[in-house]
Amino acid sequence: MRRLRLRLRAVLVLAGYAVLASVGCNRTMLSAFFDLPRPATGSLLTSSGAAPSTVAVSPPVAVVPPPAFEGTLDPDSAVTLLPRDHAGNIDWVSALRNGVIRPRAVLPGRTAPDTAGFRFGFDFNFPGPDTTFDAYFPHSTHTQWLNCNTCHARIFPYRGTPIKMGDVFLGKFCGECHGKVSFPVLTGCERCHARLNMPPNRAKPELIGTITFVRSDSAAGGGVDGNAAGVTTTALPPAQFPHWVHRSRYLCKSCHMELFVPKAGANRVTMKMISSGEACGACHNGKTAFAAGFGACDRCHVPRPVPPPSTSPR
Repeated sequence: MRRLRLRLRAVLVLAGYAVLASVGCNRTMLSAFFDLPRPATGSLLTSSGAAPSTVAVSPPVAVVPPPAFEGTLDPDSAVTLLPRDHAGNIDWVSALRNGVIRPRAVLPGRTAPDTAGFRFGFDFNFPGPDTTFDAYFPHSTHTQWLNCNTCHARIFPYRGTPIKMGDVFLGKFCGECHGKVSFPVLTGCERCHARLNMPPNRAKPELIGTITFVRSDSAAGGGVDGNAAGVTTTALPPAQFPHWVHRSRYLCKSCHMELFVPKAGANRVTMKMISSGEACGACHNGKTAFAAGFGACDRCHVPRPVPPPSTSPR
């Protein structure tokens, strides 16, 4: 009798395994034959008893709104938002450091270099006739805005360049930028010569740097060579480039030297180039900035204001 019971138990066990094999060994079926604990709430096991495949979910990227300064294209409003230096000139370095502006490091579609934790600290003094006129040069500040090849070796050889104030006043060396897109040389003395005792607020803050393009006429009838349709566009005013708008949105190194050499007369820009995505067309394509072309001509080709008639007696 005992042997018969053992055989019947073995037959039932085998029959149970056969049922499990036919319907699939899920946890519910197993619990019918074995004393299994209930799965905890939120268990990773599925109905088939297998762990589901997991998909990595990236944390949401915080969208940082642009600074308030980018909400204006009016020069007068922009001047009121920008900090001033001791002389009263607009201080773009302070604007950058204090977050008044937050210019992008590269143009759209370019990969920003990994410069985390790097700061170029090679600042030094140029000796003057006496220590009062020693000129401080913040190399670290300039490399925030510019790449090395903007100045070296086109403007400055790497060593031993004699720099005289007379040359700077004539627009050479530091004068290629200072007085044109950066603080003026004549009213920015203490920005370099820190020991000079100069009166404060003696300069009027101005958004210097707006460039009026010089039109290049073709030799075949006075039309502008290189425009998209080959038509004559001399009726349009020369294009103007508001440097202050662009420098508040992109660092100097974004465009110089890839798109433009920062020197008057060194760049040739045509509407055909812009329409092909070159020069200004790298951004003015309707995605990053307004599309340059028909319908937006007056955004760049701005008529110059007509001076009032003279009232002086003859």
